[in-house]
Amino acid sequence: MGKPMKDTRLDIAGLLAHGSLRDTTPLYLTPASALIESVVLVSQLEAIQRVRPNTVVVLSAEMGSGGWLVSAALRHAWERRASAVVVAGSTYSSAVIGLAERLGITLLAAEGNPAGVALSLAAEIGAALSVVDAELARFARAVANDRTLTDVLNTISGELDGVGVSLEYNGVVLASAGNAPRDSAEVITVDLGAADAAVPSALTARVPASGVHNLRLVRSILEVAAPSVKAAWLLGNSRDTARAVPTAALAGLNQGPGSSGTGFEEDHRHLLSQLGWRRDERYVAVWICPADVHAPGPDLTAVLRLLWRKVAARSPLAEVDGGWLALVPAAHQAVVAQLELRFKARLQPSLAELGLVAGLSRWAEEAPPLPSTIQEARLAAVSARSAGQGTVLGFAGLGVAAATTFVDKEAVTLVAELTLPRLIASPDRDAIVAAVAAFLDHRGSVSLAAAALDVHRNTLQARLSRARELGVPLDNPSELLSVHLILDVLLARAHEKPTSKDPHNTRKDSHEFPV
Repeated sequence: MGKPMKDTRLDIAGLLAHGSLRDTTPLYLTPASALIESVVLVSQLEAIQRVRPNTVVVLSAEMGSGGWLVSAALRHAWERRASAVVVAGSTYSSAVIGLAERLGITLLAAEGNPAGVALSLAAEIGAALSVVDAELARFARAVANDRTLTDVLNTISGELDGVGVSLEYNGVVLASAGNAPRDSAEVITVDLGAADAAVPSALTARVPASGVHNLRLVRSILEVAAPSVKAAWLLGNSRDTARAVPTAALAGLNQGPGSSGTGFEEDHRHLLSQLGWRRDERYVAVWICPADVHAPGPDLTAVLRLLWRKVAARSPLAEVDGGWLALVPAAHQAVVAQLELRFKARLQPSLAELGLVAGLSRWAEEAPPLPSTIQEARLAAVSARSAGQGTVLGFAGLGVAAATTFVDKEAVTLVAELTLPRLIASPDRDAIVAAVAAFLDHRGSVSLAAAALDVHRNTLQARLSRARELGVPLDNPSELLSVHLILDVLLARAHEKPTSKDPHNTRKDSHEFPV
Protein backbone atom coordinates (compact mmCIF):
# COMPACT_ATOMS: atom_id res chain seq x y z
CA MET A 1 0.00 0.00 0.00
CA GLY A 2 1.31 3.44 -0.90
CA LYS A 3 1.65 6.39 1.40
CA PRO A 4 -1.58 8.27 2.26
CA MET A 5 -2.54 10.96 -0.21
CA LYS A 6 -1.35 14.46 0.57
CA ASP A 7 -3.92 17.05 1.54
CA THR A 8 -3.90 19.52 -1.37
CA ARG A 9 -7.08 21.34 -0.45
CA LEU A 10 -7.23 25.11 -0.68
CA ASP A 11 -9.21 27.26 1.73
CA ILE A 12 -9.94 30.95 2.26
CA ALA A 13 -7.76 31.37 5.35
CA GLY A 14 -4.71 29.75 3.77
CA LEU A 15 -4.89 31.78 0.56
CA LEU A 16 -5.46 35.02 2.48
CA ALA A 17 -2.33 34.31 4.52
CA HIS A 18 0.06 33.22 1.76
CA GLY A 19 -1.76 32.66 -1.51
CA SER A 20 -3.48 34.35 -4.38
CA LEU A 21 -5.96 36.13 -2.07
CA ARG A 22 -3.34 37.84 0.06
CA ASP A 23 -3.76 41.14 -1.83
CA THR A 24 -7.52 41.28 -1.16
CA THR A 25 -9.17 43.05 1.77
CA PRO A 26 -11.60 41.00 3.88
CA LEU A 27 -14.87 42.87 4.29
CA TYR A 28 -16.45 39.94 6.10
CA LEU A 29 -15.00 36.50 6.97
CA THR A 30 -17.08 33.53 8.09
CA PRO A 31 -15.96 31.86 11.34
CA ALA A 32 -15.07 28.66 9.47
CA SER A 33 -12.65 28.87 6.58
CA ALA A 34 -14.48 27.64 3.45
CA LEU A 35 -12.88 25.19 1.03
CA ILE A 36 -11.99 26.35 -2.49
CA GLU A 37 -12.35 23.94 -5.41
CA SER A 38 -12.91 26.31 -8.34
CA VAL A 39 -13.12 29.97 -9.35
CA VAL A 40 -15.34 31.81 -11.82
CA LEU A 41 -15.21 35.37 -13.15
CA VAL A 42 -18.74 36.61 -13.84
CA SER A 43 -19.90 39.71 -15.69
CA GLN A 44 -23.60 38.85 -15.67
CA LEU A 45 -25.66 38.11 -12.59
CA GLU A 46 -27.35 35.03 -14.10
CA ALA A 47 -24.01 33.25 -14.45
CA ILE A 48 -23.77 32.85 -10.67
CA GLN A 49 -26.81 30.57 -10.74
CA ARG A 50 -24.73 27.90 -12.53
CA VAL A 51 -21.65 27.80 -10.31
CA ARG A 52 -20.76 24.70 -8.27
CA PRO A 53 -20.41 24.64 -4.47
CA ASN A 54 -17.02 25.65 -3.00
CA THR A 55 -16.46 28.16 -5.82
CA VAL A 56 -14.97 31.64 -5.40
CA VAL A 57 -17.20 34.06 -7.34
CA VAL A 58 -15.25 37.02 -8.68
CA LEU A 59 -17.41 39.93 -9.89
CA SER A 60 -15.95 41.79 -12.88
CA ALA A 61 -15.30 45.51 -12.60
CA GLU A 62 -18.20 46.13 -15.00
CA MET A 63 -20.69 44.86 -12.41
CA GLY A 64 -20.02 47.92 -10.29
CA SER A 65 -18.52 48.43 -6.92
CA GLY A 66 -21.63 48.33 -4.80
CA GLY A 67 -25.37 48.73 -4.82
CA TRP A 68 -28.05 46.22 -5.70
CA LEU A 69 -25.83 44.15 -8.07
CA VAL A 70 -23.45 43.19 -5.27
CA SER A 71 -26.36 42.44 -2.94
CA ALA A 72 -28.00 40.24 -5.58
CA ALA A 73 -24.68 38.52 -6.32
CA LEU A 74 -24.22 37.77 -2.62
CA ARG A 75 -27.66 36.16 -2.45
CA HIS A 76 -27.09 34.03 -5.56
CA ALA A 77 -23.65 32.95 -4.35
CA TRP A 78 -25.05 32.00 -0.96
CA GLU A 79 -27.77 29.91 -2.61
CA ARG A 80 -25.11 28.05 -4.63
CA ARG A 81 -22.97 27.50 -1.48
CA ALA A 82 -20.06 29.49 -2.90
CA SER A 83 -16.88 29.85 -0.86
CA ALA A 84 -16.59 33.63 -1.20
CA VAL A 85 -17.46 36.65 -3.33
CA VAL A 86 -14.68 38.99 -4.56
CA VAL A 87 -15.58 42.50 -5.74
CA ALA A 88 -13.60 45.49 -7.03
CA GLY A 89 -11.91 47.55 -4.35
CA SER A 90 -14.00 50.45 -3.08
CA THR A 91 -15.77 51.69 -0.03
CA TYR A 92 -18.90 49.69 0.55
CA SER A 93 -21.94 50.57 2.50
CA SER A 94 -22.49 48.86 5.79
CA ALA A 95 -25.67 47.37 4.31
CA VAL A 96 -23.71 45.23 1.82
CA ILE A 97 -21.28 44.03 4.48
CA GLY A 98 -24.18 43.41 6.86
CA LEU A 99 -25.92 41.31 4.21
CA ALA A 100 -22.78 39.15 3.79
CA GLU A 101 -22.68 38.67 7.55
CA ARG A 102 -26.37 37.73 7.73
CA LEU A 103 -26.01 35.26 4.87
CA GLY A 104 -22.81 33.81 6.28
CA ILE A 105 -20.66 34.18 3.14
CA THR A 106 -17.16 35.64 2.90
CA LEU A 107 -16.87 39.00 1.10
CA LEU A 108 -13.48 40.20 -0.17
CA ALA A 109 -12.41 43.39 -1.97
CA ALA A 110 -9.70 43.25 -4.65
CA GLU A 111 -6.94 45.85 -4.85
CA GLY A 112 -7.20 46.61 -8.54
CA ASN A 113 -8.90 44.65 -11.33
CA PRO A 114 -10.72 41.58 -9.93
CA ALA A 115 -9.83 39.66 -13.11
CA GLY A 116 -6.22 39.50 -11.92
CA VAL A 117 -7.34 37.82 -8.69
CA ALA A 118 -9.39 35.30 -10.71
CA LEU A 119 -6.37 34.45 -12.93
CA SER A 120 -4.00 34.01 -9.99
CA LEU A 121 -6.52 31.90 -8.11
CA ALA A 122 -7.18 29.72 -11.19
CA ALA A 123 -3.45 29.06 -11.56
CA GLU A 124 -3.19 28.07 -7.91
CA ILE A 125 -6.19 25.72 -8.17
CA GLY A 126 -4.71 24.18 -11.33
CA ALA A 127 -1.40 23.52 -9.58
CA ALA A 128 -3.23 21.85 -6.69
CA LEU A 129 -5.23 19.70 -9.10
CA SER A 130 -2.09 18.56 -10.88
CA VAL A 131 -0.72 17.38 -7.56
CA VAL A 132 -3.99 15.53 -6.94
CA ASP A 133 -3.77 13.90 -10.37
CA ALA A 134 -0.25 12.71 -9.62
CA GLU A 135 -1.36 11.37 -6.24
CA LEU A 136 -4.34 9.60 -7.81
CA ALA A 137 -2.04 8.00 -10.36
CA ARG A 138 0.19 6.73 -7.55
CA PHE A 139 -2.85 5.38 -5.72
CA ALA A 140 -4.14 3.68 -8.89
CA ARG A 141 -0.80 1.85 -9.26
CA ALA A 142 -0.88 0.78 -5.61
CA VAL A 143 -4.44 -0.54 -5.62
CA ALA A 144 -3.91 -2.32 -8.94
CA ASN A 145 -1.31 -4.55 -7.23
CA ASP A 146 -3.89 -5.91 -4.77
CA ARG A 147 -5.33 -9.30 -5.66
CA THR A 148 -7.98 -9.86 -2.98
CA LEU A 149 -11.03 -7.80 -2.20
CA THR A 150 -9.93 -7.44 1.41
CA ASP A 151 -6.58 -6.00 0.35
CA VAL A 152 -8.23 -3.57 -2.07
CA LEU A 153 -10.62 -2.25 0.57
CA ASN A 154 -7.80 -1.95 3.11
CA THR A 155 -5.74 0.04 0.61
CA ILE A 156 -8.64 2.41 -0.05
CA SER A 157 -9.31 2.89 3.65
CA GLY A 158 -5.61 3.44 4.35
CA GLU A 159 -5.48 6.12 1.64
CA LEU A 160 -8.37 7.85 3.42
CA ASP A 161 -6.73 7.68 6.85
CA GLY A 162 -8.83 4.76 8.09
CA VAL A 163 -12.24 5.95 6.88
CA GLY A 164 -14.86 3.19 6.73
CA VAL A 165 -15.13 1.76 3.19
CA SER A 166 -17.57 -0.97 2.16
CA LEU A 167 -18.78 -2.95 -0.83
CA GLU A 168 -22.58 -2.99 -0.74
CA TYR A 169 -25.37 -4.69 -2.65
CA ASN A 170 -28.89 -3.34 -2.31
CA GLY A 171 -27.86 -1.77 1.00
CA VAL A 172 -26.35 -5.01 2.32
CA VAL A 173 -22.69 -4.71 3.36
CA LEU A 174 -20.77 -7.54 1.69
CA ALA A 175 -17.24 -6.59 2.77
CA SER A 176 -15.70 -3.63 4.56
CA ALA A 177 -12.51 -2.08 5.88
CA GLY A 178 -11.65 0.83 8.17
CA ASN A 179 -13.76 2.36 10.90
CA ALA A 180 -17.29 3.55 10.23
CA PRO A 181 -18.03 6.81 12.12
CA ARG A 182 -20.24 6.46 15.17
CA ASP A 183 -21.86 9.84 14.69
CA SER A 184 -23.21 11.53 11.56
CA ALA A 185 -21.31 10.93 8.36
CA GLU A 186 -21.11 12.07 4.77
CA VAL A 187 -21.84 9.07 2.56
CA ILE A 188 -19.95 8.96 -0.74
CA THR A 189 -21.11 6.24 -3.16
CA VAL A 190 -19.77 5.07 -6.51
CA ASP A 191 -21.86 2.53 -8.43
CA LEU A 192 -20.02 -0.58 -9.60
CA GLY A 193 -22.82 -2.18 -11.60
CA ALA A 194 -24.37 -1.14 -14.89
CA ALA A 195 -26.35 2.06 -14.89
CA ASP A 196 -29.56 0.15 -15.68
CA ALA A 197 -28.96 -2.62 -13.13
CA ALA A 198 -32.04 -3.39 -11.03
CA VAL A 199 -29.99 -3.78 -7.83
CA PRO A 200 -26.53 -2.30 -8.46
CA SER A 201 -23.55 -2.90 -6.24
CA ALA A 202 -21.72 0.12 -4.90
CA LEU A 203 -18.44 1.16 -3.30
CA THR A 204 -19.22 3.39 -0.33
CA ALA A 205 -17.15 5.55 2.02
CA ARG A 206 -18.59 6.99 5.21
CA VAL A 207 -16.69 10.13 6.10
CA PRO A 208 -17.16 11.74 9.53
CA ALA A 209 -19.23 14.89 9.10
CA SER A 210 -16.96 16.67 11.57
CA GLY A 211 -13.82 15.58 9.72
CA VAL A 212 -11.50 17.47 7.40
CA HIS A 213 -11.71 15.22 4.34
CA ASN A 214 -12.07 16.69 0.89
CA LEU A 215 -15.27 14.98 -0.28
CA ARG A 216 -14.45 15.48 -3.97
CA LEU A 217 -11.08 13.83 -3.39
CA VAL A 218 -12.76 10.95 -1.56
CA ARG A 219 -15.06 10.40 -4.54
CA SER A 220 -12.09 10.54 -6.92
CA ILE A 221 -10.29 7.87 -4.90
CA LEU A 222 -13.37 5.62 -4.97
CA GLU A 223 -13.75 6.11 -8.73
CA VAL A 224 -10.09 5.24 -9.32
CA ALA A 225 -10.41 2.13 -7.10
CA ALA A 226 -13.70 0.90 -8.60
CA PRO A 227 -12.13 -1.20 -11.40
CA SER A 228 -9.80 -2.90 -8.91
CA VAL A 229 -12.73 -3.67 -6.61
CA LYS A 230 -14.67 -5.26 -9.45
CA ALA A 231 -11.63 -7.19 -10.66
CA ALA A 232 -10.81 -8.53 -7.17
CA TRP A 233 -14.45 -9.48 -6.61
CA LEU A 234 -14.59 -11.30 -9.95
CA LEU A 235 -11.30 -13.10 -9.29
CA GLY A 236 -12.43 -14.13 -5.79
CA ASN A 237 -15.72 -15.45 -7.12
CA SER A 238 -13.89 -17.47 -9.78
CA ARG A 239 -11.70 -19.03 -7.12
CA ASP A 240 -14.72 -19.76 -4.94
CA THR A 241 -16.44 -21.42 -7.89
CA ALA A 242 -13.46 -23.73 -8.38
CA ARG A 243 -13.34 -24.56 -4.67
CA ALA A 244 -17.07 -25.31 -4.65
CA VAL A 245 -16.90 -27.95 -7.40
CA PRO A 246 -16.75 -30.93 -4.96
CA THR A 247 -19.76 -29.57 -3.05
CA ALA A 248 -21.77 -28.99 -6.23
CA ALA A 249 -20.82 -32.46 -7.52
CA LEU A 250 -21.87 -34.10 -4.26
CA ALA A 251 -25.25 -32.38 -4.42
CA GLY A 252 -25.79 -34.09 -7.76
CA LEU A 253 -25.17 -37.59 -6.42
CA ASN A 254 -28.36 -39.41 -5.49
CA GLN A 255 -28.88 -41.86 -2.69
CA GLY A 256 -31.64 -44.32 -3.54
CA PRO A 257 -34.65 -44.45 -1.20
CA GLY A 258 -34.05 -46.87 1.63
CA SER A 259 -30.40 -47.46 0.70
CA SER A 260 -27.80 -47.34 3.45
CA GLY A 261 -25.06 -44.79 3.85
CA THR A 262 -22.50 -47.56 3.58
CA GLY A 263 -23.98 -48.63 0.26
CA PHE A 264 -23.87 -45.08 -1.06
CA GLU A 265 -20.25 -44.61 -0.02
CA GLU A 266 -19.30 -47.94 -1.57
CA ASP A 267 -21.09 -47.09 -4.84
CA HIS A 268 -19.31 -43.76 -5.10
CA ARG A 269 -16.10 -44.57 -3.22
CA HIS A 270 -13.65 -43.54 -5.95
CA LEU A 271 -15.54 -40.38 -6.89
CA LEU A 272 -15.90 -39.28 -3.27
CA SER A 273 -12.17 -39.83 -2.80
CA GLN A 274 -11.34 -37.75 -5.88
CA LEU A 275 -13.67 -34.98 -4.70
CA GLY A 276 -11.94 -34.89 -1.33
CA TRP A 277 -14.78 -36.16 0.89
CA ARG A 278 -13.57 -38.32 3.75
CA ARG A 279 -15.53 -41.35 4.80
CA ASP A 280 -17.14 -41.14 8.26
CA GLU A 281 -16.27 -37.44 8.68
CA ARG A 282 -19.15 -35.41 10.08
CA TYR A 283 -20.49 -32.35 8.31
CA VAL A 284 -23.34 -29.94 8.84
CA ALA A 285 -25.06 -28.81 5.66
CA VAL A 286 -26.38 -25.29 5.08
CA TRP A 287 -28.95 -24.74 2.34
CA ILE A 288 -29.97 -21.23 1.22
CA CYS A 289 -32.89 -20.64 -1.13
CA PRO A 290 -35.36 -17.88 -2.13
CA ALA A 291 -38.17 -17.28 0.34
CA ASP A 292 -40.62 -17.17 -2.56
CA VAL A 293 -40.39 -20.23 -4.78
CA HIS A 294 -41.67 -18.18 -7.73
CA ALA A 295 -39.33 -15.21 -7.26
CA PRO A 296 -36.82 -15.11 -10.14
CA GLY A 297 -34.43 -12.59 -8.59
CA PRO A 298 -30.98 -11.61 -9.91
CA ASP A 299 -27.94 -13.83 -9.80
CA LEU A 300 -26.89 -13.68 -6.16
CA THR A 301 -24.10 -16.25 -6.12
CA ALA A 302 -21.21 -13.78 -6.02
CA VAL A 303 -23.05 -11.71 -3.40
CA LEU A 304 -23.80 -14.69 -1.16
CA ARG A 305 -20.23 -15.94 -1.35
CA LEU A 306 -18.96 -12.68 0.10
CA LEU A 307 -21.57 -12.82 2.87
CA TRP A 308 -20.79 -16.50 3.53
CA ARG A 309 -17.18 -15.61 4.36
CA LYS A 310 -18.50 -13.99 7.53
CA VAL A 311 -19.75 -17.41 8.68
CA ALA A 312 -17.40 -20.13 7.42
CA ALA A 313 -14.75 -18.82 5.04
CA ARG A 314 -12.99 -22.18 4.71
CA SER A 315 -16.10 -24.01 3.48
CA PRO A 316 -17.04 -22.98 -0.07
CA LEU A 317 -20.59 -22.09 -1.03
CA ALA A 318 -21.80 -23.87 -4.18
CA GLU A 319 -24.61 -22.82 -6.46
CA VAL A 320 -26.84 -25.88 -6.91
CA ASP A 321 -30.26 -26.61 -8.36
CA GLY A 322 -32.77 -24.74 -6.21
CA GLY A 323 -30.37 -22.73 -4.09
CA TRP A 324 -26.91 -22.64 -2.57
CA LEU A 325 -25.18 -25.32 -0.49
CA ALA A 326 -22.24 -25.44 1.90
CA LEU A 327 -20.87 -28.35 3.94
CA VAL A 328 -19.04 -27.37 7.12
CA PRO A 329 -16.94 -29.91 9.08
CA ALA A 330 -18.59 -30.56 12.48
CA ALA A 331 -16.62 -32.97 14.64
CA HIS A 332 -18.67 -32.08 17.73
CA GLN A 333 -22.30 -31.19 18.35
CA ALA A 334 -21.24 -27.82 19.76
CA VAL A 335 -19.92 -26.87 16.31
CA VAL A 336 -23.43 -27.10 14.84
CA ALA A 337 -24.89 -24.92 17.60
CA GLN A 338 -22.13 -22.34 17.19
CA LEU A 339 -22.55 -22.33 13.42
CA GLU A 340 -26.29 -21.73 13.70
CA LEU A 341 -25.78 -18.87 16.17
CA ARG A 342 -23.07 -17.31 14.01
CA PHE A 343 -25.19 -17.72 10.90
CA LYS A 344 -28.18 -16.00 12.48
CA ALA A 345 -26.12 -13.16 13.99
CA ARG A 346 -24.09 -12.35 10.87
CA LEU A 347 -26.30 -13.27 7.95
CA GLN A 348 -29.96 -13.32 9.00
CA PRO A 349 -30.56 -9.57 8.42
CA SER A 350 -28.85 -9.79 5.02
CA LEU A 351 -30.92 -12.83 4.05
CA ALA A 352 -34.07 -10.89 4.90
CA GLU A 353 -32.95 -7.96 2.72
CA LEU A 354 -32.21 -10.32 -0.16
CA GLY A 355 -35.46 -12.29 0.18
CA LEU A 356 -33.82 -15.58 1.19
CA VAL A 357 -34.21 -18.28 3.85
CA ALA A 358 -31.85 -20.97 5.10
CA GLY A 359 -31.85 -24.41 6.69
CA LEU A 360 -29.25 -26.41 8.61
CA SER A 361 -28.92 -30.18 9.04
CA ARG A 362 -28.64 -32.05 12.35
CA TRP A 363 -25.59 -33.48 14.08
CA ALA A 364 -25.56 -37.23 14.73
CA GLU A 365 -23.32 -39.54 16.77
CA GLU A 366 -22.79 -41.71 13.72
CA ALA A 367 -21.88 -39.79 10.60
CA PRO A 368 -24.92 -40.00 8.26
CA PRO A 369 -24.42 -40.32 4.50
CA LEU A 370 -23.75 -36.92 2.98
CA PRO A 371 -26.87 -36.95 0.74
CA SER A 372 -29.03 -37.33 3.86
CA THR A 373 -27.25 -34.40 5.50
CA ILE A 374 -27.87 -32.27 2.43
CA GLN A 375 -31.53 -33.27 2.23
CA GLU A 376 -32.07 -32.32 5.89
CA ALA A 377 -30.76 -28.82 5.27
CA ARG A 378 -32.82 -28.53 2.11
CA LEU A 379 -36.02 -29.61 3.85
CA ALA A 380 -35.35 -27.20 6.71
CA ALA A 381 -34.83 -24.31 4.26
CA VAL A 382 -38.05 -25.06 2.37
CA SER A 383 -39.89 -25.32 5.70
CA ALA A 384 -38.50 -21.90 6.67
CA ARG A 385 -40.40 -20.22 3.83
CA SER A 386 -43.64 -20.22 5.77
CA ALA A 387 -41.98 -18.12 8.50
CA GLY A 388 -40.94 -15.35 6.10
CA GLN A 389 -37.80 -13.85 4.58
CA GLY A 390 -34.62 -14.14 6.60
CA THR A 391 -35.75 -17.20 8.58
CA VAL A 392 -33.03 -19.69 9.52
CA LEU A 393 -34.23 -23.13 10.66
CA GLY A 394 -32.34 -26.14 11.95
CA PHE A 395 -33.69 -29.56 11.02
CA ALA A 396 -33.02 -30.69 14.59
CA GLY A 397 -35.77 -28.35 15.76
CA LEU A 398 -38.23 -29.60 13.15
CA GLY A 399 -38.05 -33.37 13.11
CA VAL A 400 -41.22 -35.00 11.83
CA ALA A 401 -42.92 -31.58 11.91
CA ALA A 402 -41.17 -30.82 8.63
CA ALA A 403 -43.72 -33.11 6.96
CA THR A 404 -46.52 -30.58 7.45
CA THR A 405 -44.72 -28.18 5.10
CA PHE A 406 -45.24 -30.38 2.05
CA VAL A 407 -48.11 -31.84 0.10
CA ASP A 408 -45.80 -33.78 -2.20
CA LYS A 409 -45.63 -37.48 -1.22
CA GLU A 410 -41.99 -37.77 -2.24
CA ALA A 411 -41.04 -34.95 0.14
CA VAL A 412 -43.04 -36.42 3.02
CA THR A 413 -41.44 -39.82 2.40
CA LEU A 414 -38.04 -38.15 2.54
CA VAL A 415 -38.91 -36.56 5.89
CA ALA A 416 -39.88 -40.02 7.14
CA GLU A 417 -36.60 -41.56 5.99
CA LEU A 418 -34.59 -38.78 7.65
CA THR A 419 -36.51 -38.55 10.92
CA LEU A 420 -37.69 -42.14 11.42
CA PRO A 421 -34.84 -44.21 9.93
CA ARG A 422 -35.31 -47.18 12.31
CA LEU A 423 -38.99 -47.46 11.45
CA ILE A 424 -38.27 -47.32 7.71
CA ALA A 425 -35.58 -50.02 8.01
CA SER A 426 -37.64 -52.32 10.26
CA PRO A 427 -38.80 -55.59 8.63
CA ASP A 428 -42.20 -55.23 10.32
CA ARG A 429 -42.60 -51.63 9.18
CA ASP A 430 -45.88 -52.09 7.32
CA ALA A 431 -47.60 -53.70 10.32
CA ILE A 432 -46.32 -51.00 12.68
CA VAL A 433 -47.35 -48.20 10.32
CA ALA A 434 -50.85 -49.66 9.93
CA ALA A 435 -51.23 -50.06 13.71
CA VAL A 436 -50.16 -46.50 14.56
CA ALA A 437 -52.22 -45.02 11.72
CA ALA A 438 -55.34 -46.82 12.93
CA PHE A 439 -54.63 -45.73 16.50
CA LEU A 440 -54.43 -42.09 15.39
CA ASP A 441 -57.41 -42.39 13.04
CA HIS A 442 -59.52 -43.47 16.03
CA ARG A 443 -58.29 -40.63 18.26
CA GLY A 444 -56.16 -42.82 20.51
CA SER A 445 -58.71 -45.55 21.13
CA VAL A 446 -56.92 -48.92 21.31
CA SER A 447 -60.20 -50.86 21.23
CA LEU A 448 -61.57 -49.14 18.11
CA ALA A 449 -58.21 -49.30 16.33
CA ALA A 450 -57.84 -53.05 17.11
CA ALA A 451 -61.35 -53.73 15.82
CA ALA A 452 -60.67 -51.78 12.62
CA LEU A 453 -57.54 -53.85 12.00
CA ASP A 454 -59.21 -57.07 13.12
CA VAL A 455 -56.43 -57.82 15.62
CA HIS A 456 -56.42 -58.46 19.35
CA ARG A 457 -56.15 -55.46 21.65
CA ASN A 458 -52.89 -56.78 23.11
CA THR A 459 -51.44 -57.18 19.63
CA LEU A 460 -52.14 -53.55 18.88
CA GLN A 461 -50.60 -52.50 22.21
CA ALA A 462 -47.46 -54.46 21.38
CA ARG A 463 -47.18 -52.82 17.98
CA LEU A 464 -47.61 -49.38 19.52
CA SER A 465 -44.82 -50.16 21.99
CA ARG A 466 -42.68 -51.36 19.11
CA ALA A 467 -43.37 -48.05 17.29
CA ARG A 468 -42.10 -46.11 20.28
CA GLU A 469 -38.96 -48.25 20.35
CA LEU A 470 -38.39 -47.40 16.69
CA GLY A 471 -38.53 -43.64 17.44
CA VAL A 472 -42.13 -42.79 16.52
CA PRO A 473 -43.07 -39.84 18.83
CA LEU A 474 -46.52 -41.01 19.94
CA ASP A 475 -46.34 -39.27 23.31
CA ASN A 476 -45.75 -35.74 22.03
CA PRO A 477 -49.11 -34.13 21.13
CA SER A 478 -47.45 -31.34 19.09
CA GLU A 479 -45.97 -33.93 16.69
CA LEU A 480 -48.97 -36.23 16.26
CA LEU A 481 -50.33 -34.35 13.23
CA SER A 482 -46.99 -34.70 11.45
CA VAL A 483 -46.73 -38.39 12.41
CA HIS A 484 -50.23 -38.99 11.12
CA LEU A 485 -49.40 -37.34 7.80
CA ILE A 486 -46.21 -39.38 7.41
CA LEU A 487 -47.96 -42.66 8.20
CA ASP A 488 -50.75 -41.95 5.72
CA VAL A 489 -48.17 -41.46 2.98
CA LEU A 490 -46.27 -44.61 3.99
CA LEU A 491 -49.53 -46.59 4.01
CA ALA A 492 -50.43 -45.36 0.56
CA ARG A 493 -46.99 -46.40 -0.73
CA ALA A 494 -47.30 -49.82 0.90
CA HIS A 495 -50.58 -50.40 -0.93
CA GLU A 496 -49.14 -49.45 -4.30
CA LYS A 497 -48.55 -52.37 -6.68
CA PRO A 498 -45.64 -51.51 -9.00
CA THR A 499 -45.77 -52.91 -12.50
CA SER A 500 -43.20 -52.80 -15.23
CA LYS A 501 -45.72 -51.02 -17.47
CA ASP A 502 -46.44 -48.17 -15.10
CA PRO A 503 -43.47 -45.84 -14.82
CA HIS A 504 -45.14 -43.84 -12.04
CA ASN A 505 -44.91 -46.81 -9.69
CA THR A 506 -41.18 -47.23 -10.05
CA ARG A 507 -39.09 -45.98 -7.16
CA LYS A 508 -37.08 -42.95 -8.08
CA ASP A 509 -33.37 -42.66 -7.61
CA SER A 510 -33.87 -39.47 -5.63
CA HIS A 511 -36.62 -37.51 -3.94
CA GLU A 512 -37.96 -34.51 -5.75
CA PHE A 513 -40.01 -31.83 -4.06
CA PRO A 514 -40.75 -28.16 -4.74
CA VAL A 515 -37.89 -25.83 -3.93
